[in-house]
Amino acid sequence: MKATVLFIDDDPFMLKALERIARMLRPDWQVLTCAEPKVWQAACMDVQPDIVFCDFLMPGCKGDKVLAECRAMFPNCLRVLLTGDLSEEIISDASHDAHFVLSKPFQNADIESVFVALTRLLSFNLPDALRAQLTSGLRLPCLPLIARKVRAKVRQPEVNIHEIAVVISQDTVISARLVQLANSAFLGFKHPTHSLAVCLMRLGTSLVEVIVTAMALESHLPEHAYYRAANEKAFQQAIISQVLSEAQGLCHDEQEKIFTAAILSGLGRLAALALKDQHVQLPDLLSGIKTEALLSWYLLTSWGYEEDIIQLILDSTNDNYLQQDESALILALSGYLVDGISDEYFRNLIAKLPDNALKKTLKEWPN
Repeated sequence: MKATVLFIDDDPFMLKALERIARMLRPDWQVLTCAEPKVWQAACMDVQPDIVFCDFLMPGCKGDKVLAECRAMFPNCLRVLLTGDLSEEIISDASHDAHFVLSKPFQNADIESVFVALTRLLSFNLPDALRAQLTSGLRLPCLPLIARKVRAKVRQPEVNIHEIAVVISQDTVISARLVQLANSAFLGFKHPTHSLAVCLMRLGTSLVEVIVTAMALESHLPEHAYYRAANEKAFQQAIISQVLSEAQGLCHDEQEKIFTAAILSGLGRLAALALKDQHVQLPDLLSGIKTEALLSWYLLTSWGYEEDIIQLILDSTNDNYLQQDESALILALSGYLVDGISDEYFRNLIAKLPDNALKKTLKEWPN
């Protein structure tokens, strides 16, 4: 699938380097460059870019303002800010108009991750109007700074739990939530601990990353009780999914995958609430998919999350989920339990399941 890329940077050497990387990674894509940010529109007079990369600090013109102009002119395009300054202020300024913020110096892999995200978004074949609404109308923050820091630490060749703990300890609310989860009897932890580093080791770095992401996003949204409730519902679903996964006898890795998907599926709930606050009305289904699941897919894809997690979230909302794999089934069941369904519907649902430990657990589930 071909795409058009636009790079905007006043530094001709950086511009050449970006063009060289793009042509190496995607030789069949169209690559446009612009060294004069004040007149960037001239670089794409006859073509609409699918993605725009823009430097932050340029003479007489800041990159976040340029991306705001890109957003207005090309609402369908992904927008990427390039900066050597990853302070909270810069991230906050870029939050409404940049999907990605890449730090300098960047690696080829950083550009590749953005290209992969774009390819996934284009391959979904959303109608142009809907894609514009999601890409431009969903004014949620880009991946928050603390989540970016934790993600970078987690993905280092040699992970240092204590370094991750230092980063997370800067946010007392997130730290408290992690300690709470790491002492949860539902997750099988019987001996209490108040050490953040021990809590991180108990939960595992992959789960820590997604928990930090979910909570950091909530903290960037307006302080309304319904945002907190939506995030809390995601954590409740994750805990329920853990109980059901154990009843089904799934392996540890699969249990962790479902737990992760449950938490990240909550991003769709937050997004739907944010759109409602922006007076954007959405139907229950978009392109045949539940709206909240599609919003989760959009955010996670825009942030470069793994495709298997995103696909699991989509599969769990499929009306034929009973024909899907066990993980999609359990994620769907945990969602039903946390959202609340009628007793009759719940009994009919259980009746369709094979006689096993999972069915027994559901029959004994408190109303």
